[in-house]
Amino acid sequence: MINENTVIKKTSALYTKYGIKSVSIDDVSFMLGISKKTIYEIIENKNELISRVVENNLDVFYTKVLQKIENENDILMTLCLVYSTVIREVKKINPSYVHDLKKYHPLQYSKIIQFRDQKIYKIIESWITKGVAAGIFRDDLDLPLVFQNQIQKISALIYNLEYDFTEPLTGQAAYMLILNDIRGITTLKGHEIFDQNYNFFLQLK
Repeated sequence: MINENTVIKKTSALYTKYGIKSVSIDDVSFMLGISKKTIYEIIENKNELISRVVENNLDVFYTKVLQKIENENDILMTLCLVYSTVIREVKKINPSYVHDLKKYHPLQYSKIIQFRDQKIYKIIESWITKGVAAGIFRDDLDLPLVFQNQIQKISALIYNLEYDFTEPLTGQAAYMLILNDIRGITTLKGHEIFDQNYNFFLQLK
């Protein structure tokens, strides 16, 4: 029996692999082995389906990040785990998925931006604040600016950006750049700890 959850998960798999514009309801119904009519009996319309897919994807994404750090108490390790997990999950998504949301479904795209700027930011803010208190990070940091600087590397992956002097950024390169950013906000104490564990942090990707 096909239920709402199955429709959302199967549609999500298609959207994140091929993009939204490239996937029709006919494609979804074929994959599920049911008719379009049956789909619309479960989900009101395509816009509602896209909304549910985006919300489901963000919930799954957030759960994976939290699960990765739930038993971790080390500040530097936690930040590295958050970013390595975010990059790993982003790399699974066809850039067309985000492009299509931004161009054709701005309301749904805004959910991704809100998720990034609220939920992911709060995780990073919390652990950097702990790091400041522990003397690992400098106490003169502009946290929103620090986050923006680090998240731009991930945005380059999402939008498949190319620069004049290089090929599109790889996940490994983005992670290494973020590690460099983290090192850059450390105190002398934090810098020493970071460098002692750098090779281990690098393997998390």
